[in-house]
Amino acid sequence: MEGLPDAAAFATKLKNTLIQYHSIEDDKWRVVKKTKDVTIWRKPSEEFNGHLFKAQGVIDDVVNSVIDHIRPGPCRLDWDSLMTSLDILEHFEENCCVMRYTTAGQLLNIISPREFVDFSYTVGYKEGLLSCGKRTLVEKFSLRYRHMMD
Repeated sequence: MEGLPDAAAFATKLKNTLIQYHSIEDDKWRVVKKTKDVTIWRKPSEEFNGHLFKAQGVIDDVVNSVIDHIRPGPCRLDWDSLMTSLDILEHFEENCCVMRYTTAGQLLNIISPREFVDFSYTVGYKEGLLSCGKRTLVEKFSLRYRHMMD
């Protein structure tokens, strides 16, 4: 089995990619949802089949409380109604980990519940946070953590 990537190097690469995405000019993004306090944009990805999303909002709360709700952990289950379980399989440093989570079935279970293993990374940047989950490593992580998943 191929080894896992060096977590610090991988986290640095993700941080640089997130900063690059964050720096994309505003006219390249399309607003998909706007409320009084939150705006969400998307744009087609040039790296994968799908979209990049960015969100900006104003939340009147303690910064660490907001971070706790964005990073993987028990607070995530408080607001993400599709997520039915979440386990941290390995912490590499404060802002990155391997997580396993399951999602609820949708459309009367036409879309069945699913289980995912992601490398999650969240970092403070300027006056906000940059966060992503990287699923391209699922096969490597799934093989390594299969015994924990059964």
